[in-house]
Amino acid sequence: MYCILLFIFLLSPIVIIVLFSFNASRAGSFPMAGLSIKWYLEVIKSAAFISAVKNSVYVAISTSFFSVLIGTLASFGLTRYSFKFKNVVKLLVLLPITIPPLLIGISLLSYFNIIKIPLSLLTVTISHLVFCIPFVILVMNSRLEGFNFSIEEAAKDLGANGLQTFRYVTFPIMRPSLIGVAMLAFALSFDEFLITFFTIGTDNTLPLVIWAMLRRGISPSVNAISTLVLIVSMFFILAANKIARLKLL
Repeated sequence: MYCILLFIFLLSPIVIIVLFSFNASRAGSFPMAGLSIKWYLEVIKSAAFISAVKNSVYVAISTSFFSVLIGTLASFGLTRYSFKFKNVVKLLVLLPITIPPLLIGISLLSYFNIIKIPLSLLTVTISHLVFCIPFVILVMNSRLEGFNFSIEEAAKDLGANGLQTFRYVTFPIMRPSLIGVAMLAFALSFDEFLITFFTIGTDNTLPLVIWAMLRRGISPSVNAISTLVLIVSMFFILAANKIARLKLL
C-alpha cells in the first residue's frame, strides 16, 4: 500500500503535465474543456522551438560522443593499470557527480571569463562534458571490472595484433555498454538546464525555451514541450538501462 502511495506521489506531477498538454482550453483548470493536440501543433510550428531543438540535439550528440570517447579511455586506464594514487585519481574524476550543477555552472562561467572564451554552444558542450564524463566513467568502470581480459591475451596468442584484438574481440564485447552510456550521456545533456543557463551565449536550448515560457505563466504549450522532452529523455534513459544490462562475456 505504501509503495502504491509513493508511486502515485512521485508520478502525479508528470501525469498532470502530460494530461493538461492535451487540454483544449488555455486555462489550466479541472475538469478540462476537452482534448486537443493543437498545442503540440503550435509548438512544432514555432521557429524558436525548432531552433532550440536543433541546438539541444547538436550539443547532446557532441557531448555524448566525446563523453564516451574520453570516459571509456579513462575507465580503461583506471581498471587495467595500477599506479600510485589510483584511488585518489578515481575519486577526483568522479567528483563532479557529487557537485551541484548550480555550482558547476557558476564555476565554469568564471573559468570561461578568466580565459576569455566567449559563451556559445561550444562552451555549453564543454560544460556538459564536465558533467557527463564522470557518469560514463562510473558506468564503464562497473562493466570493465567484470571484463575477462584473458580473452584479449588469448587473441594475441593466436596471432592477433593490438588493433585486431580491439576490433574483433574487445569492441564487440563492449559495444552494448558503449551504446548504453552514449544514450545516457545524450539524455543527461539534452535536458540539462542549470549548467546550460550559465554557460550559453545568445543561443537557446530546449530547457531554456521552456524556462522563458514559464516566466510568462504556465500554458498548455509549456506542458506540450515538457511532454516531448520527457518522452525523448525517457526513451534514451530506458534504452541505455536496457542495453547496459546486457552481460559481458
